Amino acid sequence: MNGVENVYSAKKLIAVVYRNYIKVDGVRFYTEATNAFQIGLHDRLKGVLLPPHIHKVLNTFKIESIQEVLYVIKGKVKISFYSRNGKFISIKVLEVGDSVLLMDGGHGLEFMDNSRIFEVKQGPYPGSQSAKIYIKEKSK
Repeated sequence: MNGVENVYSAKKLIAVVYRNYIKVDGVRFYTEATNAFQIGLHDRLKGVLLPPHIHKVLNTFKIESIQEVLYVIKGKVKISFYSRNGKFISIKVLEVGDSVLLMDGGHGLEFMDNSRIFEVKQGPYPGSQSAKIYIKEKSK
């Protein structure tokens, strides 16, 4: 098992779970170059230097959907995945060190333990009322 779990809705990739036991030699990126978020893992030896750099400002991008990354620092979280039309797809449980890239479709979270999550989402973010459509079906 390589530690990367894809979640699909109607053959479309909507989320990727990254387990804490993934083995990487150096650096490896797991997302397509065209994806709005680039997810990579570094396993570097002491003394490796990456040259200082600045990322260029590129004004040619258009964000068509909000993606987010969740990283479990402490605890345990159950994530339910849904299609764009609100149909339940599956559940994944994330533990300490696991993360998920939420790319499309819907999701719900249940905190199974006292938990601490690090979240990154694309901005500017207009707030929950403007950016979310709530699914009536509860998490499984």
